[in-house]
Amino acid sequence: MNGISTLNLNKIIRPGLERAPTSMNLARPLPIHRLEGKVALIIGGGGKIGIETAGRLLVEGANVALVDIDQASLEGAVPVLKAAIPTGVPLESRLLTIAADATIEADVEACVKKTIQRFGKLDCALLNAGERDASKSLFDTTEEDYERIMSTNVKSAFLGVKHTAAAMRDGNAGGSIILRSSIAGLRGFPGMISYSTSRFALRGIALTAAEELGQFGIRVNTIHTSIIATPGFKEGWSKENLAELKEDTALGRFGQPDDVASVVAFLASEDSKFMTGGHLKIDGGCVSV
Repeated sequence: MNGISTLNLNKIIRPGLERAPTSMNLARPLPIHRLEGKVALIIGGGGKIGIETAGRLLVEGANVALVDIDQASLEGAVPVLKAAIPTGVPLESRLLTIAADATIEADVEACVKKTIQRFGKLDCALLNAGERDASKSLFDTTEEDYERIMSTNVKSAFLGVKHTAAAMRDGNAGGSIILRSSIAGLRGFPGMISYSTSRFALRGIALTAAEELGQFGIRVNTIHTSIIATPGFKEGWSKENLAELKEDTALGRFGQPDDVASVVAFLASEDSKFMTGGHLKIDGGCVSV
């Protein structure tokens, strides 16, 4: 029939295409443990997303240091994460928990040092410390409200990038730093002036750090989550707001912690080795940016 042709499989290869695709060099079968031998630090790791991500990284072969200001949350995470470690493997050889304040530089520096003392290096960092206050108009937001949110969300990220990047630079093996932002860092939300400002600021940190740290093989990216269905996720939202956000989400549901964990694992791995200064939406399609 007119307009239809078949391939000539014996045609001479065009110059420059003689080599097989690089992907053909991948081991077969593809490794399940793509993070084998990696060391990851999760700051702000005591919540559901931090624990879920720690579990995913452990399953993929990484050793994990989990940091949170809440000692009780860390203690509760240990028996959960033990299930991600193969039977017979000592828990302390794969998991380190540290109670610390991510807004205090000495604490952050100490967390990085303890991680390296335990595991010998640092390959990946997820900076997940964050806080969202109740919805308030611009006129009702106090200076104290603003300073608290900026300290928790922005200062912690700055300190985290500074000290994890220094460790990765000194290790001479590069690394991946991931800042967890929000869709509020991509669009405005009425009633969330402090929170949205803080989440936009993380893009500035990431973009600047990506430019400075590329020479050391260190990649820096942000992830932007929409509502993630964790305990208490409805707090601060009216039923009308939640219904509107869900309706505006192309996939028709709120996110789950494992939706975040899988993207972090990707950014921690060599599968994202040419990505830096980027922002990845984990929002089910509710923001068109």
